[in-house]
Amino acid sequence: MAKDQNLSLNPTKISGLCGRLMCCLKYENDEYEAAKEELPDIGEVIKTPRGKGKVVGLNILERVLQVEIKEEERVLEFTLDEIMNEGAVSFQATE
Repeated sequence: MAKDQNLSLNPTKISGLCGRLMCCLKYENDEYEAAKEELPDIGEVIKTPRGKGKVVGLNILERVLQVEIKEEERVLEFTLDEIMNEGAVSFQATE
């Protein structure tokens, strides 16, 4: 679960105040899994309101995608809602 949530596997970092592994990891894991199903994978090419781009980063809990837009030669952030509202989402295999 710690790997799924991009947390360090260092026991001191995933232990709660009680000294045991954080039980909140189990609680949060369902939310991470649901969010991952909605979001594209890193490296996927998608169509955005600003043009075609490659997903280079994800903020899973906030459902924000960092997309490298080739035409603009920079990375822009889009919420999943922005992309879906534009009707511009088109997940494709990595180029």
